[in-house]
Amino acid sequence: MKKIIVGILPQVVLNTDDNPYNDKYEYLDLYSKKIIECGGIPMGILLNNGKLDYDSLEICDAFLLPGGNKIWGCYYEVIGYAIKKNKPLLGVCLGFQALSIFSLVSENIMDDKEFMNKYNEMKKDYDDSFLRKLDEPNVHRKVFVNYNNADEARHEIKVIDKDSIIYEIFENDKLNVVSLHSFTPKKIGSNFKITAICDDNVVEAIEYNNKDYFIVGVCFHPEWDDDNLLFKRLVLEGEKRK
Repeated sequence: MKKIIVGILPQVVLNTDDNPYNDKYEYLDLYSKKIIECGGIPMGILLNNGKLDYDSLEICDAFLLPGGNKIWGCYYEVIGYAIKKNKPLLGVCLGFQALSIFSLVSENIMDDKEFMNKYNEMKKDYDDSFLRKLDEPNVHRKVFVNYNNADEARHEIKVIDKDSIIYEIFENDKLNVVSLHSFTPKKIGSNFKITAICDDNVVEAIEYNNKDYFIVGVCFHPEWDDDNLLFKRLVLEGEKRK
């Protein structure tokens, strides 16, 4: 198959009533639309009771970690897998937050079981959360976004690292982005670097600290833009490694 396959993790809705018919995996159509427009094939990565099947990852040439409201353990597993196999990965909003947490916990370790043990230990040191809730009001989540009011949710961010993938893609040190998040990382691990921030020093983009890889997280929502630049690069990086 010539086209690359981009595996997308779902937003997971597992209910607590022990009825498997009420458990759901949801996917935002905009991500699929962008990947198809850029010449890739989107593939939903389905789970088994919230658990990841590594065989499904072997099929994928690249990965997209979407936005949502809860980070599941499978997010960290996919990030670790992408780094081990040098497969490109883009994290958006919640996916970005998962990358930020992975960056802290994974310093000097890559084993999945060891990761979760260290995650649980470190979480206590961060007051039970690696993320900080933003004060209200702020520019990062002003409105519920739809196609009619997306521009109301935009604000400016600064690309602070010109030796970064983000700068290569946009060729600009200022970006006007759609923002929908209420949390920001408390800290970024040394194996990643911060590449973009907002005026209030809220982190807006990070990437793996090795440019032979494409492991990039953005807290903003590129799926609301027409240029498709991030998605084009994700697909291109997958093609290079196929």
